[in-house]
Amino acid sequence: MKRHILLLCSLLVFAAVTAQASGGKAPTAPGTYKTWGPDIDEIEIVKTFRIADYDRIVIQHFDTSKAPLPDQSARWYGTLKIALASYDEAFIEAFRKELKAKVAIQQADPAPATPKTLIIRGTVVAMDPGTRAGRMYAGFGAGAASSKLSGEIVDAASGEVLIRFTQARRSAGTWKLSAGSDLEVMRDTVHATAQDVAHILDSF
Repeated sequence: MKRHILLLCSLLVFAAVTAQASGGKAPTAPGTYKTWGPDIDEIEIVKTFRIADYDRIVIQHFDTSKAPLPDQSARWYGTLKIALASYDEAFIEAFRKELKAKVAIQQADPAPATPKTLIIRGTVVAMDPGTRAGRMYAGFGAGAASSKLSGEIVDAASGEVLIRFTQARRSAGTWKLSAGSDLEVMRDTVHATAQDVAHILDSF
């Protein structure tokens, strides 16, 4: 009997995952979700909204001060500092290309409290270049760079937080010459995160 129940539960989970992977619409009702929609690690929908009701998105400067740094003598200390300093640029570059919604996109600090405007803001929790040797010789994700962002999507006029999300990404430098430099693969993780945030907005 227990085996039958376990099998049924497994089938239900598989069916739900399959439906979502085949284009099933991600839930937009308020609540906290894990592995939501298009590969989002964790999302809290505080208040639902329609992206069509907005005509501008303002991206604020991401706080990178919380990302741990290695000892200054570490070989990749300087590279990580560069990657963190260019986080905004890399994010906006990929976000503009990926977002399907027809809205103006700009960066501003502080963000204006104007109607029909969404704000994206967040904190870079972690960023790590991994190891190039691991990417080149070990494979299977070894040596991959990684980054993690904790962010919010806010209605600018009211100041209400509509969505909170946490998203981590990895890049093993696949298809890059010599598995990509540390800076390249860290930027790839930022690009992937920006694409994920665009997918969140396009789901509403």
